[in-house]
Amino acid sequence: MRIFRGKSQSRSGLSELKPTRLSKPNPMTASSLIQRMQKVLAARLHRKTARRTAPKAMISFTFDDFPRSAAGAAGRMLSDYGVRGTYYAALGMMGTTTVVGEMFERSDLETLVSAGHEIACHTFGHVLCSNVAGPELLANCRNNRVRIAEVLNGYAFENFSFPEGVVTVSARTALNSVYRTCRTIEPGINRDPVDLGFLRANRIYSNRGIGKVKELIRQNQRESGWTILYTHDVCETPSPYGCKPQEFREVLEYAAQSGAEILSVSEASKRFTESSGNSLA
Repeated sequence: MRIFRGKSQSRSGLSELKPTRLSKPNPMTASSLIQRMQKVLAARLHRKTARRTAPKAMISFTFDDFPRSAAGAAGRMLSDYGVRGTYYAALGMMGTTTVVGEMFERSDLETLVSAGHEIACHTFGHVLCSNVAGPELLANCRNNRVRIAEVLNGYAFENFSFPEGVVTVSARTALNSVYRTCRTIEPGINRDPVDLGFLRANRIYSNRGIGKVKELIRQNQRESGWTILYTHDVCETPSPYGCKPQEFREVLEYAAQSGAEILSVSEASKRFTESSGNSLA
């Protein structure tokens, strides 16, 4: 499945982007098997290990791409609970329409930041790391950093999410020193020692239900882990990659009642010290 963007990016002075995939590749294709092998290898090499300075359970709510519904509906719910989320933005998608709905506008970025939410990097053009070499990936991310600084008066990204969860060794090598953390879509709880360059995350999708998400939250509390959750659109008729507002609120309420700290990725990452002894705060 592909995302079809708007016809023009002239407002930002940037060239028009080609359509890019959003759905995960078919697991039976040769290319997806190669991507899986690359991801397994990347998870084992160039680890950026760290340990927490406090043992309390943590939960982070994150949004990929991200649609306006995630900024509006989900952003307001997070603010109602007095907590902050992380929005991974590809600035090349700003103002376009995709399979997950209308994408964020400049006003959404401003509203989120003023409310204390984090904006993080998702490359500029939503490029898959398997499709570009390290230098090209770095250039694409640099373009995204330049653009966010222009839009939000010097705002700087601290954290990164791999588009479609595609991770390669070369991408890890290139990005480890650029961002505090890199988030994948590999499920699971992040336990000490945590690999900050390969953070695990778990989907909140309506078509998957929220029962397993609640179970994960309970497990996270027992193990004093760091669970990262992610979705895309949050609306009454969500895409296959989103959830309904009432489902998001139910998960958020369950997370709050679990006793875990609900933190943005930026806030949570500052609770760790790298194995080398260098603090990330």
